[in-house]
Amino acid sequence: MFIRSWFISAIRHIGAGLRYGCLRLFRCGQKVSYRQIRYGSKDFRDIDHADNYLANGFLGFLVLAVILILIAK
Repeated sequence: MFIRSWFISAIRHIGAGLRYGCLRLFRCGQKVSYRQIRYGSKDFRDIDHADNYLANGFLGFLVLAVILILIAK
């Protein structure tokens, strides 16, 4: 159980880091924080957190899948 939660958290952090990097690169004039991308907005709506978890998890999973495919070749 502990390894599963650690693995999912790592995937979400990878995805959030990728989203943060892209937003910093493409939106130079706007303020973007990693905390807002990783955990959602300050008003703590459940749908906002679900959207962030889905986006971060999907991007993190894609990065992990590409890494595993490159290792397998």
